[in-house]
Parts: sequence; structure tokens; C-alpha cells
Amino acid sequence: MTATILEGAAAAAVILAETAAGVGLLAAAGRKAILAAIQANRDPGSDWYAAAQAKLAGANGVEHRLIRLPPDAPGADLLASVRQVSADPALSGLIILTPLPAGASHLSLVEAMDPAKDAEGLHPANLGRLLVAGRADPAPCTAMAALTLIKTAIGNLAGKRCLVIGRSAAVGKPLALLLLSENATVTIAHTRSDLGFAMREAEVIVAAAGAAGSRWRAYEARWRAWRESGGDRPEPPDIEPLVRADMVRRGAIVVDVGDNYVPAGLGADGGPLLDAGGKPDMRYAGDVDFAKVKDIAGFITRPKGGVGPLTNAFLLRNVVRSALAANGIAIPGSGK
Repeated sequence: MTATILEGAAAAAVILAETAAGVGLLAAAGRKAILAAIQANRDPGSDWYAAAQAKLAGANGVEHRLIRLPPDAPGADLLASVRQVSADPALSGLIILTPLPAGASHLSLVEAMDPAKDAEGLHPANLGRLLVAGRADPAPCTAMAALTLIKTAIGNLAGKRCLVIGRSAAVGKPLALLLLSENATVTIAHTRSDLGFAMREAEVIVAAAGAAGSRWRAYEARWRAWRESGGDRPEPPDIEPLVRADMVRRGAIVVDVGDNYVPAGLGADGGPLLDAGGKPDMRYAGDVDFAKVKDIAGFITRPKGGVGPLTNAFLLRNVVRSALAANGIAIPGSGK
């Protein structure tokens, strides 16, 4: 029996309708919502995400500004850029695109922004509210997206055994807190956990490790160093999905938040195969072996089209709600 596919588009439409109402209120007051994105990389995943943000923002009445810095920008320059952009009174939201240049601290950059303009809900002040109160505004976008899809499959999570694979401040930790606020029984695992054991009894599995992408980037750095300096060529990394069909409990809800760009294949020298344009031929992959796990799970997301559309919808909601609050306009449906 094939699993029911959890699509993010329908749920995203509900969030975007709320956002549209907020944009209308701002327009009536002669105001607008503005989202700025700071990018200091040339990562294909980051490029794709920035383009998707800009397209969605434009389609929903939110201005999008992409600020691109060199991929080798010093941490001090990044920090100065974040402070300058965040201080702009016209700005409603700010996001820092990853990966960052070597030596840059994501935490330091996030701490440098105004918590009210934290479009992703990752400022320590916002995550602290989530820890203490079980809710946050602005809310962590990807974690909220995953929770929304889970609740589409099962409305009441009380007592359900939920496994979150990934311990990042962006997804794994806030999602665990959100699930706890729904009275679920939550286990957090990671790439060094015995995942087969951890998944055995899990009724809900959220894979948010991005393991294949991380392993590939680490290998690519070593491989480039080998090309320049010689020595022993590094062994190719394991870029297979973390979550396999033989690990998953039959009927489980499986949400894939893995965000991996990995090579379509490796050449004889261990580097990525090139496309017709001479660039590395990369493919998108999640953390879940979708083709096989869908025959075991009860509900499942696709590697794309599940969490992604909802994440960007929640991002825009955060930006618009920030703009409404800054202009003293009541947020639709919030009572504020």
C-alpha cells in the first residue's frame, strides 16, 4: 500500500491568504512589507532558495531585496551588513542565507539583528520564548511547516511517539519543542545515533539532518585541497539517504526536511561529473529514500513540494506580521 502524499501547497495557500490580508491592511495605511536576504555564497541550493523567496514574495505583495556579498567575505563584513540592514526602519524581515563563508558564525549574525525582524524565527530571544512558552512570534518557519504537515495527517499528537532526526537550531530543536507543546512524546536523534533502533517504534519521523549535503561539502573541500596539494586522495562520502525503508515502522508519518544538493555522479578523479555547461552536475535529494519508504509509510512528503512551500509561506507571514506590528496595525486573527 502506497503512502498518502503530504503536499505543502494546500496548507501554504491558507497561510498566504492570511498574509494577503495583512498586505492589504498595510497598503491601506500606505505601508508595505519588505524582506531582505543576505547571501555570501555561490551555493546552488542557496541560489534556488533565494530565487524561490523572491518569486513568492513578489506574487504576494512583499518586496524582496537580495544583498549579495562575496563568498569569501570576512565575518566582520557580514556582521556589519546584518547590523546595517536590520537597522533600516523600512525593513520588516531579514534572513541570512547559508552556507556561510569559513569562519563566519551564524549565531553571531542572527544575534546582531532585531529579534522583531528575524524572518526565520531563529534569534535566541524568539527561540527562548518557544522554549519557555511553547510558542513564538516570529515562529521558526521550517519547524512550523513540518508541524503543520504532521497535523494534516494526524490532528491530535498527544502521546504520539515522534522522532526528530537533526539537532539544528533552525529545525530539529524548535520542532521538538513544538511537538512537546502538542503533548507528543519526542526523541531527538542525529547522524551519530543508532537510527534503526530509534525509528523502530516511531509513529512520526521527521528527517532534518541534511546529512548527504553536509558530507558532500566536507568531501569537496578535502578533494579540492588534494587537487591543489597532492597527497592521498580522500575517499568519496556516503551520500545515500539516512532514512531507509527497512528502518521505518509500517504506517508511520514521514516528513522529509533534508535539503541536499549532491553530484549526479563522480568522475574518475573523484570530482563531480560536469554538465553541458561545464559546471558540476548536481541533483537534489532529501534525507529519506522516498521511492522505497512510500511503500511502508502511511503518510509521506516528497523531497520537494512538501515542507518547502510551507516554509516560504511561514517566512512571508513572519515578515508581514512584523510589518503590521511595527505600524501598530492589528494582526488578522491574532487578537493583537
